[in-house]
Formats: sequence, structure tokens, C-alpha cells
Amino acid sequence: MTPDEVLILLQVAQSYDSRNIDRLMQSAWLDAATRMRWQRDAALEAVRSHYATSTERIMPAHVTGLIRAARPVAFAPQYRSALTSAPPASPEGRSAARALFASGRRTQEPRIGGLRRRRRTEPLPDGVEVGPEPQRAFVGDLCQVLDAKRSDQ
Repeated sequence: MTPDEVLILLQVAQSYDSRNIDRLMQSAWLDAATRMRWQRDAALEAVRSHYATSTERIMPAHVTGLIRAARPVAFAPQYRSALTSAPPASPEGRSAARALFASGRRTQEPRIGGLRRRRRTEPLPDGVEVGPEPQRAFVGDLCQVLDAKRSDQ
């Protein structure tokens, strides 16, 4: 906003609260207007709406808050209708799912070759490389591990 637009804004506020406008007040409001990037029409509307709903003297923070409240937020979620519920599972589908998980069978194919940790070898003076034995990242089937824990309890 320009200094003249801020002066007009303060004159609108003066018509409501009979404030005395001076250069210091105008420069303070101009500073707030440039920091918060007020638009002239939005600021005038904010002053009018403030005095339509409140009796306290308006300050620049009130104008900023009212302008922000009136602006549509770019990232605000839009209303979406509720998802329709899925049809209930058939008795055959339920029994097949229970059988799959109750049997403890794998639900995925086993990995080919397994995962191995990398090992760092150290060459000895005679040319032979030695180092720790490679360990598999995961040994055994998860169902077997879980079944073993269940049987221990």
C-alpha cells in the first residue's frame, strides 16, 4: 500500500473511533501494511468488518488477522464426500482368509539366494584372504520363528 492509501485507511478508522492521525501513526501503519502485504480493498473491508462486530479500537494486527481470515487458503482441504462402504465379505472369502493365515504358510515366494552381508577381507602375507564368515541377514522363515515363540509360551 502507498502512504496515501494508508492515510485513507486511517481516515476510515477515524470515522468510527475519532482517533487523531499524525505522521508517526501513518508511518507505523504503513510499516505493518508493507510487511504483511495488505491490499487496499482488503484492508478497507477489514476495518469496516472490525467495527461492524467490535467496539475496541482497531490496530494493525486486527487488520492483518481479518485479511488472513478472509483469504482462501491455497492448501486448505476441499470437502469430499464420504467413501462408500465396501460390500460385506462373503463367507467363502472369510474362510479362505482365515485358512491362509491360520495355516502359517508363507504368503510370498521365498527370496532367491537369500540376503548376505558384505564382508571385508584382509590379505595375509602369504596371499590368503581371511575375514569373518558372511552371515545371512535373516535366517529362517518368519512363520517358523513365530511358531517357535508360541510353543515356548
